[in-house]
Amino acid sequence: MENSDPLTLLKQAFHSDDAKTVQQLFAQFPEMRKRVNDPVPGCDGPPIIWAKSAAMVDALANSGADLNAKNTWWAGGFGVLHYAPPEAALQALERGAKIDVHAAARLGLFAELKEIILSHPEKVHEPGGDGQTPLHFASTCEIACFLLDHGAKIDAIDIDHESTPAQYMVKDRQEVAAGLINRGCKTDILMAAALGLKSLVDHHLKNNPNAIRMRVTEEFFPMVGKKSGGTIYQWTLGWHVSPHQVAQNFGHQSLCEYLMDNSPLDVQLVNACWLGDSARTSALIRSHPGLTKTLLPPDVNQLAHAARNNNLDAVRLMLSAGWSPKTSASQHGATALHWAAWHGNVEMLKLILDHEPDMEARDLDFKITALGWALYASNNGWGSKNADYVQAVKTLLTAGAMIPEKVAGRVDVVRAVTSFKANS
Repeated sequence: MENSDPLTLLKQAFHSDDAKTVQQLFAQFPEMRKRVNDPVPGCDGPPIIWAKSAAMVDALANSGADLNAKNTWWAGGFGVLHYAPPEAALQALERGAKIDVHAAARLGLFAELKEIILSHPEKVHEPGGDGQTPLHFASTCEIACFLLDHGAKIDAIDIDHESTPAQYMVKDRQEVAAGLINRGCKTDILMAAALGLKSLVDHHLKNNPNAIRMRVTEEFFPMVGKKSGGTIYQWTLGWHVSPHQVAQNFGHQSLCEYLMDNSPLDVQLVNACWLGDSARTSALIRSHPGLTKTLLPPDVNQLAHAARNNNLDAVRLMLSAGWSPKTSASQHGATALHWAAWHGNVEMLKLILDHEPDMEARDLDFKITALGWALYASNNGWGSKNADYVQAVKTLLTAGAMIPEKVAGRVDVVRAVTSFKANS
């Protein structure tokens, strides 16, 4: 420990939830206690908010952490009671953190919530983290009903994601979401698929047959605010997913099959690829050889979306079905090749390279090629366990990618580029 940077050791211990080491480091290096409330780089708030356990809350509190600190997120700040796992949040409460209406709703503290609302009725509408109302945070049907009975707006939208309470709940509070549906909240076919409600699926298809094409995209969930972070479904259901995928992901296989059986052929093809159903994909292409050419513009982009999601099976099936990597783009206007490079997914890169992509295509936002994306991601990527940026760079270079004027990235990745250039 003496031979290592104490701040680096502290960060490592915190991220690995090693509360004992955190406590020891604060004791050994008292000067660091002065920084216990400093914002965590990139997280917009002090460490206490991101504590993962009761033990870590104790370690930070014993070192002078402000248990009532919130981050400074533009749409509304979170504190430890609003963000940390319930065990950690409740320990912070035990140690003296002040309860508010959002924390009471989130932690299932009905008595405390009731006292707050009856004393201050206006707080039923109070915006909290991300601009969510207390109903967004409701963790039980009892709390949700109480809030509704005291004036909460059932379809209130938060500021950051412009999503309703029920949309927030579809992943891990399905019972509460079902209760809101029974009380008349707005619904959509994705919500119905997540909860396995066939009758609600039928309702949406009857009223809007095109609902079968809905996906978690800006096309179906456009944002009003310029700073809005996109629908909460991106994090609860997944980016670019369809009702078919949602049904399967939530274990409603019969509903997934029902959705497939009630889909137009082009929708069936797209979803067969996303679901990794090679038999159905092949059967559709055999019986309808030109089907890929009939795809609507949003579905042409599904190849790049699948690459963005690092979904190798979907990319493989789409390429085999006739999708072109030259005409498909996803987030940031990046091609499938960009995203394969970003993920350091060598197998995906090779698949795409076999279909003649534009090697020097640049994304719309950053104006960088796929090779540039691989270099940047080697230091700043999403941390895929199987990422191999050295081999990804070598694969792109061997395929003919041009080396940019400025080469920056992880040391071993830059070395691979330098070595290739020297031997060319």
